[in-house]
Amino acid sequence: MTTDRRPTHALVASAVLAPVVAAVGTGLAYAVRDLVPDPVAVHWGLDGEPDRWQPFGAAVVTAAVITTVMPLALVGLGALMHRSARGPLAAVAGGLAVFLGGVLFGGLLAQRPGQVPQAFPPQWAVPTLVLTALVAVGLWRWGRTTPPEVTGARAPLPADAPRLDVTPTTRLAWTGRASLRVGPTAALAVVVALPLVWVALAGFAWVWLLALALGALLALTLSARVTVDASGLRVSSAGLSWSRVPLERVASAGTTTVSPLREFGGWGWRIGVDGRRGYVTRAGEALVVHRVGEPDVVVTVDDADEAAAVLNTLAARVG
Repeated sequence: MTTDRRPTHALVASAVLAPVVAAVGTGLAYAVRDLVPDPVAVHWGLDGEPDRWQPFGAAVVTAAVITTVMPLALVGLGALMHRSARGPLAAVAGGLAVFLGGVLFGGLLAQRPGQVPQAFPPQWAVPTLVLTALVAVGLWRWGRTTPPEVTGARAPLPADAPRLDVTPTTRLAWTGRASLRVGPTAALAVVVALPLVWVALAGFAWVWLLALALGALLALTLSARVTVDASGLRVSSAGLSWSRVPLERVASAGTTTVSPLREFGGWGWRIGVDGRRGYVTRAGEALVVHRVGEPDVVVTVDDADEAAAVLNTLAARVG
């Protein structure tokens, strides 16, 4: 059996990208050295005015170190995780490298003597956001794993797998919702949005668009509809599918108890160190789907035992 090495290759590419971005930024900074004031602004207050300065050389080194170290920390984490988790982490690390490089070096390169320095100069911010998205999507697509083909007769479900006592022709379906409770959702929204609102109020109107985009993403990731029917398991939000497991790939389903922070490092759509995919909105009862040739899928939802019984009953009908 051939091992799919694309996730590892994508992770290596993101590791190489970080120092490359830092090197390019450093080269550009010294190319325009005579045009940039010394010292340069490196931090801005809530009123949009610079409140901390550094010598040019120190500012360049700081930008290079941050652009390199933070993405490489994610790459190191990805190297410790299951192979199937490396593609998504490569996307995050690569996108972060481009974003940090664009923001840090862009804010430095755009400064000119006699002009008030801007924290997010538009001529750098917009291209940075576009390039960040392109790099992240490219690395994610490159690092996606291809599940092994299901061939031959499927193995029978375990004898202790919960099932429904119904006739083989009975039509079955089950729906539920996985949602973070209102209090934690509001707190998380404030933590994510407040810094962006402050920046926008300081005079960077385009940041409102970023705040709205993050708000929409937050709404999508913290509430999802869970459906079990003749097509298998689907976890989706507003038409966006977070997890989908066809019946032919269901080895069995059951219930488990989940600790979001300890097992998945947080809430929402997550990937565990062991490669499990989780749509986790709270601690406690969860549906766990054991897949054929792939890591498990975990979804925190009420009445998980009912969902597991319906899914097992449907999967047993697949020859």
